[in-house]
Amino acid sequence: MKSRRRDLEEQTFACGGLRKKELQVGEYRVRVTRKRMKNLYLRVKETGDIVEVSAPLSVTDREIEQFVMGRTDWIAGAKRRLEERLREEVEKPVLVPFQEREMRRILKKEIEELLAYWEPRMGVRSEGFTVKKMKTRWGSCNVKTHHLNFNFSLAQVPRPYVEYVVVHELTHLLEPSHNRRFWDLMEQYLPGSRQLRRELNEYRIG
Repeated sequence: MKSRRRDLEEQTFACGGLRKKELQVGEYRVRVTRKRMKNLYLRVKETGDIVEVSAPLSVTDREIEQFVMGRTDWIAGAKRRLEERLREEVEKPVLVPFQEREMRRILKKEIEELLAYWEPRMGVRSEGFTVKKMKTRWGSCNVKTHHLNFNFSLAQVPRPYVEYVVVHELTHLLEPSHNRRFWDLMEQYLPGSRQLRRELNEYRIG
């Protein structure tokens, strides 16, 4: 009987002094980085042609293959959103001052509504917020003054992601650090927040 050709092919290469492995899992090129960690993490590169997996040192290639194949729907959705985002970037018009002012006004109103909804439910109170352009963050929170900052780029993402950022910053008033308690509180107040976070990070900041 002829042996079946495995769908899992591999190539090992050096990158910046580190040993990384590239696997072919079905139709996906998977770049694997093994390091000291507890869980498997997956992301799709901005080009959409490479899936990156960070894995604990003890995880085998076959376990990584099963991990990737179990998330093909999510990968396909992530690639589709990346393609849409790249297309939008190409077609994106330059904002004139009036358009930017209007987008800022709408975003501020949306944030005000979300703060009015979430603050009493979470038992916290912010002391004002600012919408401004930021290069690396969707939002920030000054835990001493309770003042919040939100990225103007939120004006271009769907409302569920704006809500995620609002709840994220309010949660810092309960827990300043991004520790286990913080993420548990996020999931308590906004079930599905982990998935929202992954999807939001596929949008370009700035």
